[in-house]
Amino acid sequence: NVPRMEDDVFTTSSVVLADLLEKVPTRSIGAGQFVIGQTKVRPRVTESFRQDEKMVIFFKLYNFEADEKTRKPVGQVVYELNKVGSADKIFEFTEEIKDGTPSEVTIEKLLPLKSLAPGQYELKMKVTDKLRNKTVTPSAKFTVT
Repeated sequence: NVPRMEDDVFTTSSVVLADLLEKVPTRSIGAGQFVIGQTKVRPRVTESFRQDEKMVIFFKLYNFEADEKTRKPVGQVVYELNKVGSADKIFEFTEEIKDGTPSEVTIEKLLPLKSLAPGQYELKMKVTDKLRNKTVTPSAKFTVT
């Protein structure tokens, strides 16, 4: 079932952990297996990755408040990675949202896994629409082997 999205409610899609992210030719936008808009995102169904791989983090954000002057979204994403069962943060990284439209922002990140020890991890994101002062907190778990 595809969830119904309310107009004007700040929300997020599911977080997709993938092993492939590539742009598709203009004639292929929105067509084909794993193609979302202009990007092919191949999800890793098992959510298990080897240390020598890079993991793709992909999700969409919907319905930011538009800045009156620029008509752009104004927000930030805080990424936090933890090993499951440990209170220690492996890393925390913050970035400002610079691209997209108020109605849709796409997040595409590559996470190299070579520095992570084998085990289960949780990636938490805190996304803030700064104009509305609203926050969504998507997360995803994965395993490094």
